[in-house]
Amino acid sequence: MFKKIMVAYDGSDHALKAFAAGLDLAGKYGASLDVVMVAHLPDYAGSVGEVEDIKAQAQAFYDKSLAKIKPALDRENVTAHLLFGHVGQTLVRFANENEVDLIVVGARGLSRLQQLVIGSVSQFVTRHAHCPVLMIKG
Repeated sequence: MFKKIMVAYDGSDHALKAFAAGLDLAGKYGASLDVVMVAHLPDYAGSVGEVEDIKAQAQAFYDKSLAKIKPALDRENVTAHLLFGHVGQTLVRFANENEVDLIVVGARGLSRLQQLVIGSVSQFVTRHAHCPVLMIKG
């Protein structure tokens, strides 16, 4: 059923739970697993150096975050990707371009008011993805 699974990963506890679910499903279905991290770049940067600094900081942050799941990343069918852009749009674009069969995301459990005011990456992905989305709450 699922040959290619993607997990949205940001190092949070919610993302760790989503990763565990994605890894379990990948094992059960013999699927590959793409762990996708997205760092948001500023809309207007003062210089190329500023963008390069942000990319370096994001790489350092995610390298540290990936240490939590390092043993699983050494598996043959698991690949980590660090991308840059609008988080929700970049996740959906990656899923489309790589023909992902299932997206697994963690959800913070925002109240309705918080969702209205600040939005939610998991909700954005759920609304715009071309494939099923498994949302892992709490």
